[in-house]
Amino acid sequence: MPLLSHARPSLFFRQPLLRRTFFTLGALATWAPMVFFINDNVAQLMWVTGPSMYPFLNTDYHSTTRKDVVLVNMRNPWEGLKRGMIVALWSPYRPENLIVKRIIALEGDEVVTRKSYPIDRTVVPLGHVWVEGEHPEERQTLDSNTYGPVAKSLIVGQVRAIVWPWSKIGMIRWQDYRGNPRVLKGRHSFDDYQPPA
Repeated sequence: MPLLSHARPSLFFRQPLLRRTFFTLGALATWAPMVFFINDNVAQLMWVTGPSMYPFLNTDYHSTTRKDVVLVNMRNPWEGLKRGMIVALWSPYRPENLIVKRIIALEGDEVVTRKSYPIDRTVVPLGHVWVEGEHPEERQTLDSNTYGPVAKSLIVGQVRAIVWPWSKIGMIRWQDYRGNPRVLKGRHSFDDYQPPA
């Protein structure tokens, strides 16, 4: 006689299929709010598409359909912004799209713009940043040279790490950014600025 012949099946497996299904769905549903909260307020994985951030991200965009995956810190996205940081933001050009760009200028900085911008120089206004893609060819990136300074309120998070492909996994060292010669740092001050009454 086999040893397991007297063993009783688990209570879970004796229940009808419908009851087990509802039990499983209920267990999963209790975690859904937590997952959504984390995704919207703490951190999020984001797939970077297109050549805009080449060669820093999507280094193989011209030879494969593989996309880089980055970890975006969603907590306090506007605090502590610095030149060189890579951020995720809502596109001013296509508001339904999230995009990834590098901050090259902060409020008060003067930027010598690229040819696609209507004027040669501009000052980044209060509450805005100037973002650009990394691609050396101007036409491969839609950035502030297309739509101007970006309101900080469009920034949803700071890109902290690359999590895919495996060969590039690691923290993003934005601190190594050497700056852009087209940016004249802090040329204008907003210290005396008084908001309209």
